[in-house]
Amino acid sequence: VSEGVDTFEYIFAKISHASNNNQKDKYEQDLKKEIKKLQRLRDQIKTWLASNDIKDKRALLENRKLIESQMERFKQIEKEMKTKAYSREGLMQKEKLDPKDKEKADAAEFVTNAVDELSRQIETVEFEIEQLEGSGAKRGKKAAERLHRLEDMNRTNERRKFHINRLELILRLLENDQLEADSINDLKDVIQYYVEYNQEPDFEEDEGLYDELNLEEEEQLYEIRATDEFHNKSDSDNEDPIKESNSKPTRTEPEIIRPVKEEPDFKSKTEITTKSTYPESHTATPPPIASVSNSTDTSSSLQNKSIPKTEVVSAWVEPPKIVNTSKKPKKDTPKLPVALVDLGSCFESHVPDLIDSEMPKIYQPKNPIVTPAYYPQQPLPIFDNPVLYEKFDIDTLFFIFYFQPGTYQQYLAARELRKQSWRFHKKYSTWFQRHEEPKTITEDYEQGIYIYFDYENAWCQRKKTDFRFEYRYLEDS
Repeated sequence: VSEGVDTFEYIFAKISHASNNNQKDKYEQDLKKEIKKLQRLRDQIKTWLASNDIKDKRALLENRKLIESQMERFKQIEKEMKTKAYSREGLMQKEKLDPKDKEKADAAEFVTNAVDELSRQIETVEFEIEQLEGSGAKRGKKAAERLHRLEDMNRTNERRKFHINRLELILRLLENDQLEADSINDLKDVIQYYVEYNQEPDFEEDEGLYDELNLEEEEQLYEIRATDEFHNKSDSDNEDPIKESNSKPTRTEPEIIRPVKEEPDFKSKTEITTKSTYPESHTATPPPIASVSNSTDTSSSLQNKSIPKTEVVSAWVEPPKIVNTSKKPKKDTPKLPVALVDLGSCFESHVPDLIDSEMPKIYQPKNPIVTPAYYPQQPLPIFDNPVLYEKFDIDTLFFIFYFQPGTYQQYLAARELRKQSWRFHKKYSTWFQRHEEPKTITEDYEQGIYIYFDYENAWCQRKKTDFRFEYRYLEDS
């Protein structure tokens, strides 16, 4: 915990002293990673505090308070980060908002914060699940308790994902003016209660939380209900095949890949498919074919189901067949209509090439400035040549590395610095070089006198005596 807090404070101090926006963005991302690590540690400390095996819990309480204080600091800077993200236009329009727009903005912010908090809880529980799956007894009473706890944690995470889907749908409807902010304000207390207390063991969830919003049509429109019913109605889905197979074996379920026919009636499609494929598989599997053609229950259920698009595509790509039948080649496959043959050739002419999967290399400056037309509008191609970087001095390489983040030029500069015996320290985001042979070398670290490049304050090389370089912070890629 102390090491994580030190790293957090170090990055926090760097943000306030950052000289440009690129560095600030980078430090803000690093700070977000560190606070997530601290939040996981806090959740682990909560588990230890709830245990009766630990008698002296003062150190745990102090570390928990220390982490929570850093979380408060992160919330403050995160608020500033979000304010920056909306740029000048957002700041200028904030004063012009009328009460209705302000209420809408507050409701959207509340829903966004709830989604972020639930996502964080999911990440924390997934981390605990990984720990439980990797450790513990495989047999006995403890193993049963561990499996029971894993089931509870997975079930709780599924419910959180359910609420995230609903909240994201609500946010989308709110932004599209399809939902009033008053409707969200009426549910604010209930949603806040779920977000804050869903981790408690005696928590009881309100199943009809979103019933007042009448989201059924929107759920079908955005295909959210299908994903949730998989989790909410799994028991009923498991019982259906058993009820249908009281008198028939399970192989009577239709497994036929249906071809596309010109007739609009789906029932006629099923009959044609059955007749065309029956002679080939008559000796192999007569019961499934008979059940498909004779069972009125099965045919009626097929009529009520809609044909997905994937089946339509597979119908003209592959001839009709019955799954898991004999391996004899099919000779008398029905030919496709002329219209579908033309359509297939049209699709094949527009198949994506390997080049289409690559991102277009279009240069977009981060800070565009209006310049005369005779000035170069793109970086010169010579800067993509690795040989050129061998001729640059150290200051130029450092300038390219720190002020061209996320570019190919930064990679070439870093590669040349490594060739010149510089090593990058991931914790301090600083380049180091041995001044002499280290005094101490172990498997985990080395200690001695180093030269490092001070890019923040003086833009020069400085000497650091008795510095301990831990190998876990060494960037070796």
